[in-house]
Amino acid sequence: MTSGVADLIDRIKGMALDAEEIVAVREVLSRRLVDVPLATLSDKETVDLAQAVETQTRRDEAVKVRITVELRERSVAAKQGLKHNKFLRHQLRISAAEASARSKRSERVGQWHTPSGEVVPPVYPNTWEAVRDGAIGIAHYNVIHEVLRALPGTIRSDLALWSEGERLMAQAARTMDPDELKRVGLHLHNYLNPDGEFDDVDRAQKRDLKVSKQGADHMSGITGHLDPATKALWDVVAAKWAAQGMNNPNDPDSPSGPADKADKETLEAAAKRDTRTPGQRNHDAFKRLMEMVVGQGMLGQHRGLPAKVIVTMTLEQLEAETGLATTASGGVMTIKDALRLAGVSRKYLALLDDKHRPLFWGREKRLATADQRLALIAAERGCSRPGCDAPATECAVHHMDEYSKGGRTDITVLTLVCGPDHAQVNDGDTGWITEIINEGTGPPGWQGRVGWRQRGSLSPPEPNNTHFPEKYFTNPEMWNPESDADADWFKERARAVFEQKAAESSAYKIDFGWRRATYIAA
Repeated sequence: MTSGVADLIDRIKGMALDAEEIVAVREVLSRRLVDVPLATLSDKETVDLAQAVETQTRRDEAVKVRITVELRERSVAAKQGLKHNKFLRHQLRISAAEASARSKRSERVGQWHTPSGEVVPPVYPNTWEAVRDGAIGIAHYNVIHEVLRALPGTIRSDLALWSEGERLMAQAARTMDPDELKRVGLHLHNYLNPDGEFDDVDRAQKRDLKVSKQGADHMSGITGHLDPATKALWDVVAAKWAAQGMNNPNDPDSPSGPADKADKETLEAAAKRDTRTPGQRNHDAFKRLMEMVVGQGMLGQHRGLPAKVIVTMTLEQLEAETGLATTASGGVMTIKDALRLAGVSRKYLALLDDKHRPLFWGREKRLATADQRLALIAAERGCSRPGCDAPATECAVHHMDEYSKGGRTDITVLTLVCGPDHAQVNDGDTGWITEIINEGTGPPGWQGRVGWRQRGSLSPPEPNNTHFPEKYFTNPEMWNPESDADADWFKERARAVFEQKAAESSAYKIDFGWRRATYIAA
């Protein structure tokens, strides 16, 4: 380090900068670093730079933890009628998984406060110190957490023993990469308690079955841990339904159902033609079993409709048998797969306008009919609150004009809302209002759609585009209304808002999220 650099560092350390000023200076330096020439650096200087940036990146995670704790303790999300994770996702444009992981990290390594202001030590104190020092990153933390979570109950119930395990893992993480740390973690249990054993309580806690969201190829991953009883049940199912030659979707002559009910000669011939892997046979058996359970109506009803797969497609897609259909649970499948799945089931035709709203389906009674619900599933696909990705299967039918106040159960004033968001629609000071956006409340690109706005807010009602990702390319105005007419509407809106607020401040910033306008009083 040159004397000039050392002097610069000393001057910065001597400055009394608050958080906002530090972030501003950091932003300038970060932009400079992205474009600064690196060719003049020696090999050693380049390695030093890589290490310094990595340390800074790791320390940034400590800053994120502190900010997450601050947001939670201030109840910023609750003031907007949102759950904390959904607030993080919407404001920071991060995935639901990352928002959840960030919240959980803050609960384990963050320094929280009691109502009286006293600091509560982190659950993982040594891990927090290592993150704060920039010595370990998120990958290290994940390994530490997984190792500690997997410890048997005999260790988890002994606070002193568990704390020693956390200290040892955090200490090791400072000198190891995550892969090395994981290998060391496998031996922590035996080191802390050589005689410890995993019992039924441990196994019950670890039982788990997760299905991931669909990837770019529309496939979903499945992970989990089966307890011994569930594994035994699956073995019985697999022996009959996943036998070679059984339930093969690629072989029209493959027997369907359990193996013992199939014709012996037919099954033997199908088995010789079967080239599927054991994993593929398990998949096909699982699929056939679910088709039987759902198809025979064994699941009863869900939210007023038979518990069956509900698929939505356009008339053009149906006629061409191409494209992607959407399911009420938020998934997608090819039109051909949807038609094969539908078989001889009853079909419905829903008529939608150019804003993807049902044309009409009226009713005087309070509860929406099954047909009205089907129409809303076709039109909205899920919760209508902006940023919410809850599928239609997790939503109730909501009256935009309250039924108790004279509202009708007509399809044109109904919308789908999930349970958590439904509770936010109320008459309180920070409650939310649902309405159809018109020319007085929203730009042309949003007019005719269901919008949400918070009471007391000057922001216009916004629609939810989360359930229409394919429209980003074909109907971009749904996402960002940027036509001349839309721009004019936002200008007029900003001017009207400014006139209301001009007396309160000489300069007022109006934030519409993706579109901002600032006006200064004369």
